[in-house]
Amino acid sequence: MIFLDTLDPASTPLKAKGVGELGLCGVAAAIANATYNATGIRVRDYPITLDRMIDRLPTI
Repeated sequence: MIFLDTLDPASTPLKAKGVGELGLCGVAAAIANATYNATGIRVRDYPITLDRMIDRLPTI
């Protein structure tokens, strides 16, 4: 959390801004892409679980 010295209308009443959201935006997309690369199944719903993909897995 970063505490601000000046007044900012977008900050909270505590005069603080969280910056963690910016670093986490790409994590879910990266995991979905890794799942696609590993299985060939494009996942568009979260959470990514096996029960949502099992009927689309190729048979051996």
